[in-house]
Amino acid sequence: MEPSIRRVNVSDVPPLHNIWLTCGRDLKNRFGLSHWMPPTYPLEQMLKDAMEQEVYALTVGENLVGTFTLEMTATVPLSYIKYGNILWQIWDVPAVYVHKLAILPDWQGLGLGTWCMGAIEKLAAHGGYHAVRLDGVKTHPKLLSFYKTRGYQEVGELIYNSDVWVDAIVFEKVLIDNPSLR
Repeated sequence: MEPSIRRVNVSDVPPLHNIWLTCGRDLKNRFGLSHWMPPTYPLEQMLKDAMEQEVYALTVGENLVGTFTLEMTATVPLSYIKYGNILWQIWDVPAVYVHKLAILPDWQGLGLGTWCMGAIEKLAAHGGYHAVRLDGVKTHPKLLSFYKTRGYQEVGELIYNSDVWVDAIVFEKVLIDNPSLR
């Protein structure tokens, strides 16, 4: 069955938040990473994100298996400015920022993350955005490799100096003149 995505409204958020929490527990159990453990991203914040940004549901057939959030903006988000040491490949262009990509553990390893990244890049290109930007936890080499093998360039890092947030590597993929996205 072919995966599909759809933008959700606020009433659709609670099951997606449960997916995110399940993935957070899995990250803690398998990799010792606790950056997605409560209270990091409460349901109230995801509800707010659904109103102010674009929260998506990933389905395969009738199965709800993942979620991600897109922040589509012409300005760099504050956290990248405040905590980042970043050298974008292209400056001052509208970009899509990917947040909280989560796929249920039983559905991981089936190419759904790759499929989502392709769908995100197409949404960005069709929306007139020139780059896709995201960050990945610095201590999760498998995740960092995932983005690198999909053509994302490492452009900097986020240093939080915090017990709550973990340092991250920032990636960017330039979409301008990419014929595969047409």
